[in-house]
Amino acid sequence: MINAPQAFEHRCCFMGVPSNIRFQSFSEPARPLKILLSLIKIKRILRNIKMSKNNLQSAQESINEIEEALNSISQKQQNEDAFVDKANITFDNNILAFKKYFPDIAEKFSSHQPSSKFNLFLNSNGSANFIDYDTGVPIYSEDPHKQSSEQIKSMLENPIMGKVDHSQLEFLKNETGFIHIDLMAEIGAIYNETQQALTPTKSVAEFIPSAIIFGVGLGYHLDNMFGSFNAAYISIFEPNEDYFFASLFTFDWASFLNKVDEAGSYLYFSIGVPEQEMYEALHLRAGEIGAFSVASALFFQHYPSEAVNKLINEFKGNYHQFFMGWGFFDDALLSVAHSVDNSLKPINLLQPAKKISETYNHFPIFIVANGPSLHNDIDTIKKLQDKVIIVACNSATTALLKQGITPDFHVALERTKATEDFLTAFIPEHTRQKINLLVLNVMYPKVLDLFGWCGVALKSNEAGTSLFHISEFLNNGRITSTIGFSNPLVGNTALSFFGSMEFKNIYLFGADNGYKDPNHHHSKGSYYYSGEGETIHAPLKMGGELIVPGNFGESIITDHFMHTGKVQMERFLESKLDAGINCFNCSDGAAVKGSMPLRSDDILLEEFSFSKNEVIEHIKTQPFSAVDKNVCLTDYLDFDEFEQLCNTMVEILDGPILNRTEALEQLLESLRYLFSFKNHPRYTHLYLLLEGESLYVTSVLISLLYNFGDETTIVPYYEKAKTLWRDFIADAPQQYRDRWNELSDYSFDYSKPSVS
Repeated sequence: MINAPQAFEHRCCFMGVPSNIRFQSFSEPARPLKILLSLIKIKRILRNIKMSKNNLQSAQESINEIEEALNSISQKQQNEDAFVDKANITFDNNILAFKKYFPDIAEKFSSHQPSSKFNLFLNSNGSANFIDYDTGVPIYSEDPHKQSSEQIKSMLENPIMGKVDHSQLEFLKNETGFIHIDLMAEIGAIYNETQQALTPTKSVAEFIPSAIIFGVGLGYHLDNMFGSFNAAYISIFEPNEDYFFASLFTFDWASFLNKVDEAGSYLYFSIGVPEQEMYEALHLRAGEIGAFSVASALFFQHYPSEAVNKLINEFKGNYHQFFMGWGFFDDALLSVAHSVDNSLKPINLLQPAKKISETYNHFPIFIVANGPSLHNDIDTIKKLQDKVIIVACNSATTALLKQGITPDFHVALERTKATEDFLTAFIPEHTRQKINLLVLNVMYPKVLDLFGWCGVALKSNEAGTSLFHISEFLNNGRITSTIGFSNPLVGNTALSFFGSMEFKNIYLFGADNGYKDPNHHHSKGSYYYSGEGETIHAPLKMGGELIVPGNFGESIITDHFMHTGKVQMERFLESKLDAGINCFNCSDGAAVKGSMPLRSDDILLEEFSFSKNEVIEHIKTQPFSAVDKNVCLTDYLDFDEFEQLCNTMVEILDGPILNRTEALEQLLESLRYLFSFKNHPRYTHLYLLLEGESLYVTSVLISLLYNFGDETTIVPYYEKAKTLWRDFIADAPQQYRDRWNELSDYSFDYSKPSVS
């Protein structure tokens, strides 16, 4: 029997910039101003007394005003002194609470030294207020409690929700025979049935999957907000450390944290992280604990901020990324089957720790993808081909060969047999023998035999890779590193290969990640088009259409799939900032952050005393080595343990539900059980078998649950969809036993046009 790791019970996460801090006093910047204003008032009254010395009544009135003013000063002083005492007690209690739940935050803010702009003061009614750094005016009105209450009321009446439309799933065509496609289409049909039968949900439910809060301020809104509803996952972003610091004196965080803990919610903080990095912080966290943690999210902005406004728009525009690129069950089974088969071959395995020699690492690498702008740069590539290493991304090879350019490396990504079909259909064998191949361990095994030389890298987050690591470690006590950010596009794979080797000068061509003209989605010289320029093979399009900034200034049309490829390039380049890699983007497509736009006509190459063939041979011998013969993946398949895992999930999902809240709690319990195996040293591969499928399916289930109907009317429709998922999990163990060694059989006849 396998049990979920107990460590998974930790439900707190702090994403901030480490530093140590503490606060010593309160409201010192504001007090002198208040006293000064009062003294001015007294001087004015005394002046009036002098002018009215013969008028006893007037003098008496003025004396009364003086007494009133002095009493006011005294009262304000007393109020502030009392508040200081209370605020410091609140601070100490909050620090103790954070030590319990978020020790990093406690350590960071226990000795925080705020900036000179820090200005915490009291309103006339004794409530705390704060001067906004950007505007120089108070964040709150004279009555912050009333203001926050009205703000929450308005939010509840007109909530901003992160929602994904799944209405097109029903119409998926299953050309691959994957059971995943059938499942998604069936659930998609129920989604559409529900959409027709029930009205859209416009209000905030009592219990929601996720709440994403931008801005802590002084915390006035938090009790009001979570007194109105609760959320399974709560993410709090505050880019200004001083604002959060001030809240430690004004808001009872201790009580709030206890309430969140008692409710069983998962709470995450991101403090001091710049606005532009918040999305990446949340994306990283969603990857760690599951994208269901941000499904059907409520977005809430506490105080006005242009930067936060832009951030929320970025969140909404990139929301699709949380629900793409996970793989699915059939993919995971192919990952196992192909990895097992490939591990038995005498392959050359990339060792990312073994970098390219400094002698060669400045040699230029041309990564050539098949975007429409490649046509513009073909002449430059042809002219410089003897001075650079040319790396062709799958179909780009066909465009290069038509121009008399033989690439040095061919990179392929798609793991199905269709990859072999493409290569044998469009690249003659004698040509393939002149080219070196780079693929991942999940590739269809017969592809590895098609080229003169083949190098293989381990792909991260794959069941097959996890099996490889288990076998490596238990037999040899070591693990071969993976390459990250290698999908969803083959351009991502190529960049990850050569970036992981740490070549310092990488040039991108045709890596458009989009297009300007919808009729020209790839380079004109590639297999997608006839000699007359007519489209003969339809491109893959996934997700809605987006408009993004172009590399050279113009806007670019992209879709969710290609946009994810662009973002993955950006994440990879960011991960390699310390490596000193210069990435030049010569593509006339989408801008890629971390790369430098460069017209191909402006390329200046360094002269080297050695040939590119010498560099190629170094690549094939230095970072690659033979697979250890002791590695045996079949010893660790763990069929029985996978069946136990699935049975437990089924038991959880079989429990009765009466309303939306119970449905969500049940679904999350099953997912949390699955995700508890994510970092299990022995059973991670079992988690990875179901990870992608669970994320795809449950994102639809949660959307269905919260997009339509009310607390009870949605239940019958949700139950229908959930049953499909429950039955899929129940059947998964047998599927695993039957298919663990089945290679892909999805073929494609490239002799026939895919468009009419």
